[in-house]
Amino acid sequence: MEWVRDTTGRFSRRPYYQQTYLDQQCERLLFDFLNDLYGQVTIPVPNGALIKLIERDAKELNVYADLAEGIHGVTYFDPPRKPKVRIARELFTESWRVHRLRFTLAHEYAHVRIHAPLYNSAGIAKSEDHKCKDEEIEPSDHKVDWMEWQAGYAAGALLMPVSRLKLAVEACLGKGGDSEVRADSSKATDLKQRVSEAFTVSAEAAGVRLSQLGYLHNVER
Repeated sequence: MEWVRDTTGRFSRRPYYQQTYLDQQCERLLFDFLNDLYGQVTIPVPNGALIKLIERDAKELNVYADLAEGIHGVTYFDPPRKPKVRIARELFTESWRVHRLRFTLAHEYAHVRIHAPLYNSAGIAKSEDHKCKDEEIEPSDHKVDWMEWQAGYAAGALLMPVSRLKLAVEACLGKGGDSEVRADSSKATDLKQRVSEAFTVSAEAAGVRLSQLGYLHNVER
């Protein structure tokens, strides 16, 4: 981790995390929590565990919040107090949105865990709410707001821990995997589907995570 200039103007400097660092930190935090909670590492991560993680580190959590259309989650930073988290009501009431619910819970927890300390250490007195829109929950590149990218990456790392994801990839592709699985190939479709089933995430989220870790490639011919 290193500190770089924050071009958004929130802070004078902000942290830049290597993906491997986020993977290691998220897996360690998650596995410790699951072992304490259930006496074992349970994958897929139960929804209840994601809720309990937020409740542990946030001031409060409202999972039936009435949010504006297109807003799935909001984290209210209010230093020096712990942040508050709101999750859109429809993610809980509409069962077909289970994948979006899980990713939103993990995404908002990442804001609580990673970004709340920044507000506290920066000595910012005013409160600030960070709204997470549909297209920002699972960012696939660095072109989005850095806080959204970090939260999106960490959410994927929490739901699809790197060591367990590797096992799923090896089961599909064989030990060592395939060095050039085209993202648009039938093999990639099969891999994304298996990861989706194994971790209870959307095939889209699985594809983003697999691409970020180098298992899928957009190969020019």
